[in-house]
Amino acid sequence: MKYFVKKSVLLLLVVLAFCACDNSNDNNDNDEVILPKPQSSKTVVNYTGEVEFVVDAPQIREDIEQDLKANPPFGGSKKYQFIIKRYSMLLPASYMLYAVNPEDDKSADGYILSIAGRVESKDNYRLFPAASANAWYKMDIVPVDTKDGKPVATYDVFMHQNIPSSLVHSKMYFCEDLTEKYRQKFPDEDIHAVVRRLVLSYVSEGDNINE
Repeated sequence: MKYFVKKSVLLLLVVLAFCACDNSNDNNDNDEVILPKPQSSKTVVNYTGEVEFVVDAPQIREDIEQDLKANPPFGGSKKYQFIIKRYSMLLPASYMLYAVNPEDDKSADGYILSIAGRVESKDNYRLFPAASANAWYKMDIVPVDTKDGKPVATYDVFMHQNIPSSLVHSKMYFCEDLTEKYRQKFPDEDIHAVVRRLVLSYVSEGDNINE
């Protein structure tokens, strides 16, 4: 009887020791360091949009102006939302511009703003008031919903900031020199210059949204 009890106790100790080892392995598995997923953030800035153009073509100015009005720049809206999206502090931010439907204040067409490099200001842009001679960039406008990633337009862009490193009271100018385009369209006319720009003026800044 004593032998049977001793044997039972030993068997119980072996089972307990095995269970203890198994739990220890489970705990080690649970002790693995799980790194937090990087959290992206989005900043929304509201702008109004206004189209300006200058036509220096005495004989055909009205026809060109009507054509410019019938074919507005990308978006063709009076309201825009400029969105800055950051996926990580280590990665550069991405920039998007959404045209806003003025009837219901909902975003409509969206565009990715892709900087294609630095450019010099064109002489014809001096026809506009408040034209900058510094910090011009060539920017490709790529629809958000595009499948091929090709831009629908390319603009010469500069930004005016009253407060350095802040978008408050800022303005963005999307400029294009259409002189050659209209010379080709009206080859028999005397066309000196045709320039157009979409001017975005700061209205308000929305909240930073963590996603």
